[in-house]
This record gives sequence, structure tokens and C-alpha cells, in this order.
Amino acid sequence: MRTILIPTDFSENAGDALAYALALIGNSNAKLHIINVVDPNLPAAEPLPGKNLPFEEELQNARSAMEALYKFSTLPSSGVDRSHIQITTEVVVGTVAASLKAEAKAVGADLIIMGTQGTRHSFVQKTLGTISTSAIRDAPCPVILVPRGYEYQPIKTVLFCTNLNHGDPYELWRATELLQPHVAVVRCLHVLKNAADKNDAQLETFAKYMVEHSPSIQTIFNIEVNKDTEAAIAEYADTYDVELVIMHRTQQPFWNRLLEPSHTKKMASLLEIPLMVMNS
Repeated sequence: MRTILIPTDFSENAGDALAYALALIGNSNAKLHIINVVDPNLPAAEPLPGKNLPFEEELQNARSAMEALYKFSTLPSSGVDRSHIQITTEVVVGTVAASLKAEAKAVGADLIIMGTQGTRHSFVQKTLGTISTSAIRDAPCPVILVPRGYEYQPIKTVLFCTNLNHGDPYELWRATELLQPHVAVVRCLHVLKNAADKNDAQLETFAKYMVEHSPSIQTIFNIEVNKDTEAAIAEYADTYDVELVIMHRTQQPFWNRLLEPSHTKKMASLLEIPLMVMNS
């Protein structure tokens, strides 16, 4: 049974992420833990221009909003019963990145699903902004970023962006296991800045691993030469109508650079589909 953690700031995009999680779970048994983090060291959000809420009032508002969200999440939707999903909620006081990491470990989260936009001082802005990018990079499990307004589409084809690192085949297998029973086709994309850097031996090793460990999944490998890695990924995803892009964050300089704040923001802004970040 998967455990999915949903950070929320009660914004529209956070609602998109929750809807995505519920659709992804489908008829499978799962645990869904929804959290909101209230940081007493930050100014309260502004419901009206020039009117800041006292911390205690904002905390109470968060608890009331969470109660309403819980009731909404447990209601049947379009005739679909959600009794097979164990939904829990919590309002946490603390800093956002540290609270997310601690909560993910406490509930044994297999996956975090969150939006890419939110309200001022929200989880999302601090995660994809300059204040607390460690929330994604230090997450103890994979993270799926859901674009604002995105409506869930059944995941049939995913795009796995690989630098042909040693751990990439395993991380791809781990991602497809998390996404079960979805995914029938995996497109693996290796972006080179120079065609001379092509390494056929590494590509063959990757392909062999996938055949041995995920024989039911069709795996297609492609190499693109493009100096703008993020643009190449976004264009490829659009061309082949994939429903999810997966990236593996390693200790290698290339992916560390790609998943630094500015690159994560660029990738999230270029994509019109969810982005899954695998941490190892």
C-alpha cells in the first residue's frame, strides 16, 4: 500500500495536486496524508491588501480549512467510492522544508505530490524559489510537481530523462513500480551537447536492465543533441504526448545543475505536464 504526502496551502494549484493524487490512486488501496505548514517566523498571508492576520488566527484558519478539505477529500466523486483510501490530515507549525522532510519520514511516504504555484509564503513558492529549494532536493522520497490547472490524464507513456548514470536504470524501475498499475511505454531521453559524446555501451546496459526487470513495459531509447537541455526535454515531451516526465537527481554535477532552483523552475515552467523528481 502506497503512502502519498500532499503539502497544501489551500490554493487552487494545491487542489490540482490533490485531485491528481486521488486520480492516480484510482481503485488501489493507499494512504493519503495531507499537511499544511504554518511558519510563525513568516508574515501571515494576506487575504486582503494591507491586512495581515495574527499568527494564532492564521493557525486556526488553517485548521478550519484543513477540516473542510478532509470532508471534501473523503466524499465520493462522480460515483467513485474513496473508502479504500486512508486519508489523514495535519496542520504543522514550523519551517516548510524541515517540516516536509520530517513529516514524510514520520508517515513513511513513498511519494510527495505538490503543485508548482501557490499563495504568498506558500510551500510551493519557497520550494521552487530561493528560500528553501532543499525541500525538493532533500525529500526522502520521489516528488511529483503538478502544473497549475492540470487535469489528470491516465499515465500511459512517461519520459525518463537520463544522463546514463549507473543508478538510472534502477531509479526508472522504482518509478514505474510506484506508478503501477499505470505506464505501458517508457521513452528514455539522453540529451547531449555534442554528438561526439555518445556512449553506445552505456545505452545498451540501460536497455538490458529494463528488459530484465520490467519486461512488460515497452522501453524506447532516444538521443538528442541540443545545448538547451530543458528545452529539448520539453519539446520531446510535447512531440510524443507523454503524461509524465521523470528525472533522477544524483550527485553528478550535470543533474545537480539541472535541479538547482533556477533550472527546476525553468523545467516546471516549460512543461505543461507533471514532473517527477527521483532522489537517491
